[in-house]
Amino acid sequence: ICNGLVQSPIPSVFHLFRIPYLIEAKIMIYQLDQLQLLGQGGYKIVYQHPTEHDKAIKIMNPNRFTADGEWAHLKGFKRTHAQGPYKQFRREILQYLQLCKNHYRQNRFQFPVETPYGLVQTNKGLGLVVEKIVSPTKQGVTLAKLCQTHQFTEQHAKALDQFFNDCCELHIVYNDVNIEGIMYTETRSNQPEFVLVDGMGEKLFIPIRAMSKRINARNVRKIEQKIRAKMQQYLDTENTPEHQDLTNAA
Repeated sequence: ICNGLVQSPIPSVFHLFRIPYLIEAKIMIYQLDQLQLLGQGGYKIVYQHPTEHDKAIKIMNPNRFTADGEWAHLKGFKRTHAQGPYKQFRREILQYLQLCKNHYRQNRFQFPVETPYGLVQTNKGLGLVVEKIVSPTKQGVTLAKLCQTHQFTEQHAKALDQFFNDCCELHIVYNDVNIEGIMYTETRSNQPEFVLVDGMGEKLFIPIRAMSKRINARNVRKIEQKIRAKMQQYLDTENTPEHQDLTNAA
C-alpha cells in the first residue's frame, strides 16, 4: 500500500479514459479510508485524490447499495435497472462527452460542469475521478454555503446569472440539480464562476430535454427559480453562531 493505493491483478476494462498509475498491467485500487474526505451527500461521497491536488475521487455511497449492487431504497424495475447507482456516473460522463462533441470545432474542453477524468477502482466500489472545484481560499464552497454564511455578494450574483445563462446556451441538461451541487471558484479560468458538480445529465426514459434545447432551457429556468427561492430563505435567515462557524471555516 502506498499513498492510499494497492495493486490489483484485475485488468482494466475502462478504455474511454486514461486511467493513471497503471503499473505492469496492474490497476491501483484506491484505499479510500486513507484519503481525505472532502464532502458527503445523500448519494455520493467525495475524497481528495492521493497524488493530484486538483482532482477528487467521487464514489456512490455504499450504504445505498444492496449486496448485488442495486439501489437499496428502490423496488421493482427501478431497483434492478442497468448500471444501478453507477448510472449517475454514466449520465455525467455522457453529458461531458456531448458538450465536447458540440464544441469540437472550437477544441473546447472546459464548461460550467466539473470535468470527469476517468473511472478507477476503489475499496468501496467504482470511483469517478473529477476536477476539484475550490474557492480562492482553496476550500470547497457551495452556493448554499455562500448564502448560509451571508457571504453572497454582487460579484457572486453576476457569476450566478452567467452560470444559468451558459447552462441554457450550452444545452446542459439538469436532472436533480440543487443549491448544494453548485460550487464557486475563481481558479479554473481566473474569474468568478459557478460550476455544476452534481445532478447533470438526462434521466428521462424519453430524453426530450437532451433532444430539445428549448425544452431543456425551460427546465433549467424552472430549477433556477427553485434554487433562487432557497437562496432567499438562507439569506433571510439570521447569521446564527452555527453559520458563523461556517464563515470562519471558509
